[in-house]
Amino acid sequence: MAKADMAKADMAKADMADPAIETALDAIVADWRNVGVLYGGPDPRGKRARPVDLERVLLETTRLMAHMPRLFNTTASWLSTFGDLVAKHRFRRLVADDLAAELQPALGALLDTAQETQKPKEFASIVAHLRPAEKPESIFAVMRGNEVLTTHAKQRTGAIGKRWRVYLIDEPLRPKVLRPASWIMKRHPDFVLRADFKGDLRASVMASLAFDEGAGDSELALARAAGGSRAQVRKALDHLEMTGRVRRDRAKTGSRLTLVKFA
Repeated sequence: MAKADMAKADMAKADMADPAIETALDAIVADWRNVGVLYGGPDPRGKRARPVDLERVLLETTRLMAHMPRLFNTTASWLSTFGDLVAKHRFRRLVADDLAAELQPALGALLDTAQETQKPKEFASIVAHLRPAEKPESIFAVMRGNEVLTTHAKQRTGAIGKRWRVYLIDEPLRPKVLRPASWIMKRHPDFVLRADFKGDLRASVMASLAFDEGAGDSELALARAAGGSRAQVRKALDHLEMTGRVRRDRAKTGSRLTLVKFA
């Protein structure tokens, strides 16, 4: 959507959204401000923040951006710059388990927008499992109920929208809406580790131990949560245990896994 169209759509969103959606939107905007998106309002409190479940923030964003079009471009801009921070194996597993099928086109368009100029594509392993819409329509709820906006978007839909069968006007990413990497890394020491791992399985293992209930009960439970095979997860654990980030308490019945530090 063009900037003026997004502003109109967001104004309409504010008039139409129910209190539950408004509360969820406030929460997701707070999450993105916490990781460096320059939405309006006071700066996030504190110099350091608790670890953020980034993969679930992305799922919730996919659900909510229908009600707030600005979320699409700001999130795509963030992912284009900081996509290495996303734990890809775990994100793919969460998408498969928790994202409604009808939201796959929206996520596909979001990830393709973020990685459009990248080689290799940052999110190719996730996009490969997504499907386009069966019936073309806008991602944004407010446009679906407005014939003028829908026609405008349909006429100006670019390659990404056509690929996912959604009415979506291609527009440039806006890196100026992002805080510098130094601010983000200082506030989120765990992001430094994610960046060093470049989103590989070690990042998924640590994120699963930090955020997924029961993931540390066994290697098998961890493999399911992290989105890797048991052999892959065991190799990742060997490295993380060697560097003192994970502890394995071995017993005859199996290993209990504990996250020592996520930073």
